[in-house]
Amino acid sequence: MVRLNYPRTSKRARHTQPVRTVVVDDHAFMRELIGARLSRENSRFKVVAEVGDAAAAVAACRRFSPDLLILDINLPDQSGIDAVAELKRVSPQTSILLCTAYATDDRIADAMRSGAEGFVEKTNTWHDFIDAVNCVSGGERYFRSSSPKLRPATDPPALKETKPQLSEREREVLSLIADGCTSKEIAGKLFISPQTVETHRSNLMTKLKVRNMAGMVVYAVRLGLVKLPAD
Repeated sequence: MVRLNYPRTSKRARHTQPVRTVVVDDHAFMRELIGARLSRENSRFKVVAEVGDAAAAVAACRRFSPDLLILDINLPDQSGIDAVAELKRVSPQTSILLCTAYATDDRIADAMRSGAEGFVEKTNTWHDFIDAVNCVSGGERYFRSSSPKLRPATDPPALKETKPQLSEREREVLSLIADGCTSKEIAGKLFISPQTVETHRSNLMTKLKVRNMAGMVVYAVRLGLVKLPAD
């Protein structure tokens, strides 16, 4: 599990009124269950809409400008991750918590870069889920996964792990990879050849002991080699 908290002064630190919430899930049972459970949380949440796809989520954000959007990743018309940009355009002040029952390293990395404020697995406990909801609606970032590549900083193995020694150029390349840049884009930003960028990618994967770009990003975040972009 990894939980990354970043204060965001543009959002409310505390809610004096119920958190106006939209729940987005293609399964009616799941969205009704989440809505009902939230409504029982001491009146801290007010579910203003429950919808089943990305298009309806955009419409709900345009209509209600909610404080919080709980967004399933697997939607029939569009990935929840891909929908984040449009949702933020329509309702910039809405905090988005992505959730899924099928977490992979690729999805975790994409969720971190999507612009959403949080990510949590549906397979976690309700306590974990409401913790994520409270953090995200309160202006923090929250990313939690059971993936062994995303352990908390307090895990004993992580504390004993030595950070790989990276050169300044490798750190620059790694930071740009985490931002989603292609090799050509990295080459242009750093004034080096694409072939040199590919060499740095290969060396980074070897040093970090990962097999793909997503694994490299989540490993780098966990070790504190790079940080998530600020809002």
